[in-house]
Amino acid sequence: MPRFESEGFGWLVADGRRYDHDLIATVGRQLVPRPKHLSKKYGGWHTVLGPEEMESALQENPEILVVGAGHFGLLPIRPETYALLAQRGVKLEKVRIRQALARYEQLSQEGKRVVAILHLTC
Repeated sequence: MPRFESEGFGWLVADGRRYDHDLIATVGRQLVPRPKHLSKKYGGWHTVLGPEEMESALQENPEILVVGAGHFGLLPIRPETYALLAQRGVKLEKVRIRQALARYEQLSQEGKRVVAILHLTC
């Protein structure tokens, strides 16, 4: 499991490596880049969490998706994303980034099939 060491606005350190982009923490305990370019089509100043991104997050059939919605919890989630998660039977927990890191670790240690989308800014 990744060991989250520290975080700040726009960055995260895990296992001694600094990340300056959004991430997905997978069910298999790997950190991969969040494919937020797939949601750019929704426009606006902020990249929302669209259903197109869910393919990579849901490929390991998680039971829980923790969304680290940024330092201020402002990451918007499209209604279609909520609908897709409900259709797949995936429970969504949207919290600020610091709480998301702790929640992902807790649920992983409890043996839950959890994935986390980690938005590192707003």
